[in-house]
Amino acid sequence: MIEERGRVVDVDADGVWVEVHKQSACASCSARAGCGQRLVAEATAGKRVVICVENPHQRPVTVEDSVVIGIAEGAFMKASLLLYLIPLIALFVLAGLVSQAGVAEGFVILAALVGLLLGLGLVRLVGRRWQRSHDYHPILLRVV
Repeated sequence: MIEERGRVVDVDADGVWVEVHKQSACASCSARAGCGQRLVAEATAGKRVVICVENPHQRPVTVEDSVVIGIAEGAFMKASLLLYLIPLIALFVLAGLVSQAGVAEGFVILAALVGLLLGLGLVRLVGRRWQRSHDYHPILLRVV
């Protein structure tokens, strides 16, 4: 289970609204000076994010409580693989098929872009289906 601490900002019929602060790992990384992720991490670090989490065990919580929320590691890994691999596979497959047909390089590049867009569209369709599944939603684990 991937866990994150947060603070309850609201409780309603939809669930528990939790504020978490996005933190960067760049301060502890030894390669921070030469890393391209550093600028993005610095721009988004410390930002306030409020999300709605489910309370499956109906734990009593009130506003300002400190809580721990979590999401299953398997769900996180499957979503990451879907997001990154499907568009890349579609890009290479379509570009490879068009390349085997012996067409000009410009058409191969165009086919690769079309494959990427088709892969992103597939990710969107699958993501919408997974969005309805409770496996991909964070849950309230405990009140601290």
